[in-house]
Amino acid sequence: MKTRWPFAALALVALSAVPAAAQMLEMPGGKWWKRPAIVEGLKLSTEQQDRLDEVFLKNRRAFVDLKADVDRRTIDLEDLLAAKDVDPKKVGAASEALEQARGRLGKARTMMVVDMRGILTEAQWKQIVDRRDQWRAEREGEMRKRFNRQRGNARPGGARSGQASAPEAAPEVPEEP
Repeated sequence: MKTRWPFAALALVALSAVPAAAQMLEMPGGKWWKRPAIVEGLKLSTEQQDRLDEVFLKNRRAFVDLKADVDRRTIDLEDLLAAKDVDPKKVGAASEALEQARGRLGKARTMMVVDMRGILTEAQWKQIVDRRDQWRAEREGEMRKRFNRQRGNARPGGARSGQASAPEAAPEVPEEP
């Protein structure tokens, strides 16, 4: 039972970031301003696409650094939780450091969205706001698929713990005439 506590604590830490992320406006993933369906739907001009690309490129290096900081702090917390003797003060400090790193990343994303909003017309922005639930559902579906693939690959045969692996299919032998 003792080995489950670090994983439960880590899951709790991971879930604590969900409310903050859920409050931010859901944007389409990736370089959405380059996708033909979105370009057509929003009626984005070439100039707008170029300006959106500039905003993205301006922020790209900062995002790499901020994401790396979140990853490093996640590893620090995981290491503390995996230790034989867990020090609550160290875990608390590492958790706080992780939340601050996530906050910096979230703020940078939000400010990029603000910059992008300044490039769009009111009508285009309203369309994005109106479609956010659709994009959120699509992103959650992709995350669910990725999670299920990772879980399936983590165990032989893709079986869940406590379940037997699917038997391997016997090789087909051609019938004799």
